[in-house]
Amino acid sequence: MADGAEHGARVPDIRYSRDMGLTDDDFWRILPKAMGAHPYRIAGRIVHGAVASGSVEIALGPQQVRRIALLRLPFSEVSFTFRGVAERDQQAFKQHFDLYFQRGGG
Repeated sequence: MADGAEHGARVPDIRYSRDMGLTDDDFWRILPKAMGAHPYRIAGRIVHGAVASGSVEIALGPQQVRRIALLRLPFSEVSFTFRGVAERDQQAFKQHFDLYFQRGGG
């Protein structure tokens, strides 16, 4: 089934955010592998990348700490904005990106 992008229809922008359990150092160290073959550039705390015929903007929020009793867990809100990227290409990108940021066994 065609997704509309192949027939000239505009692909809507998609934006979502999530908390990721990591430090700033973790994010910047893992980013090159998580981006894979997608070219990108960094401007401050924002990553601008190419995905298929569109783009993704990944914004790293400030590093925070979640406290549970004596346990301290670092995390940051990470926001993704896809522009002009078909859903199947977004899903493929997210699957690859998430593979490199998963914890505890990858």
